[in-house]
Amino acid sequence: MLNPSDPTPEDQVDETSPTNRPATKQPPNAGLPVESAAPTPPAFGCIVYFACDDGVFRGRVANLAEIEVSASSQREMLGQIVARFKSSVADSLDKGETPAWIVPPAEKRPGETKLFLPVHL
Repeated sequence: MLNPSDPTPEDQVDETSPTNRPATKQPPNAGLPVESAAPTPPAFGCIVYFACDDGVFRGRVANLAEIEVSASSQREMLGQIVARFKSSVADSLDKGETPAWIVPPAEKRPGETKLFLPVHL
């Protein structure tokens, strides 16, 4: 059993210290890193217009040419759109070209809903 007045490792004096103050432990680096050595992947805004007719989801990208899909669920439709969007943008950038952006984005048709998806390559 320890006596409360007995010294603990934290109370030990650092003999090399010019002031002979008790040595203090430095807390481990508990914070998040401020900078990362890894490059941040680029992100692009994907504007999607979609509608559901008779159980079929139809979606199109309003700000990048030639991406239109149909699927049996909204999840499947968005998965296809994101995959094609990533592929199209990455192919253009790999060739040193600018993606075929539509500026301003296409107009929304009656019955369509607008979604904005940030897409990381």
